[in-house]
Amino acid sequence: MHSDEGASLPVMGLTELPPCIVCLERMDESVKGVLTVLCNHAFHTQCLQHWEDTTCPVCRYCQTPEPVEENRCFECGVQENLWICLICGHIGCGRYVSRHAYTHFQLTMHTYAMQLTNQRVWDYAGDNYVHRLVASKADGKAVQFECEGAPCMDEKIDALQLEYSYLLTSQLESQRIYWEGKLTRLEKDFSEEMVNVKSKFKETLERCDSLEQKLNTLAKERQSLERKCTTLTQRQARLASDLDTERQLNHCLRCNQASLQQASASECARQRARADDLSEQLRDVTFALEAGQLITRLTPQQRAEVMEGRIDLPAAGTDGGGGGGGGGGGGEMTPTQR
Repeated sequence: MHSDEGASLPVMGLTELPPCIVCLERMDESVKGVLTVLCNHAFHTQCLQHWEDTTCPVCRYCQTPEPVEENRCFECGVQENLWICLICGHIGCGRYVSRHAYTHFQLTMHTYAMQLTNQRVWDYAGDNYVHRLVASKADGKAVQFECEGAPCMDEKIDALQLEYSYLLTSQLESQRIYWEGKLTRLEKDFSEEMVNVKSKFKETLERCDSLEQKLNTLAKERQSLERKCTTLTQRQARLASDLDTERQLNHCLRCNQASLQQASASECARQRARADDLSEQLRDVTFALEAGQLITRLTPQQRAEVMEGRIDLPAAGTDGGGGGGGGGGGGEMTPTQR
């Protein structure tokens, strides 16, 4: 379509209203009341009143939780005077027990809470009840409350429903902002965590590469050391065999040395005995030579006496060259004395 045929661009800042699931008409709050249930599905109030079930027409979510025995306070565990949050489903005890439902409101600012025993909705911000529909005691369905003598009750109910829809919409909008902010923080934390994980992963990869290089270097060094160890082992075995050979040779040399020492000692003793014998012979030869020289210096008469075996010694105090006297105390030398 062209602009002359009635076509136009969408107005900036405006969004298209979603249709009602039951009647398929646009949910305009100014024309008809719009009610949003616990599962965040919105319907026209009149369309939801014609729905003959307590579940959601779209997802079949139960709108009126029953007070079963399993329901208990999330903090203290009591099963009396329980209130459920209409925003997140948190169950807490009332203000006459431990005030955990009100504590949940203070922490999360979830305004509306419903009592599990009678399905009454309490507004913590306004400090009053805000439920506008009366539940049937027989089947728990939502019915329209009629009052005699009040012809404008329908308009009041519609106005109250519209006001409740506005309140619920504003509360859901604040809740949407809260959860979007929380999701933003979670995304930011997740992004920071991912950056940290990526940096740690990168550091781990770099460390693995360095460790792998170091491992390769150490493997090469180990191979070199193994070769050196093999060489040293062979050398040690060779030196051990050489040491055994040297020990055997040393043992043989010591045995030879002992035998040589014994032979040398015996030879020294023999040579010493021979030297003593030669010394005695030399002394005898020296004595013979000296005796021969002494005889050569004697007179012929004295040599004759020596030859005859007698020697006349001169008397004391007389000249030795006299030749001898009759009583001069001379004596004859025996052959033994010679």
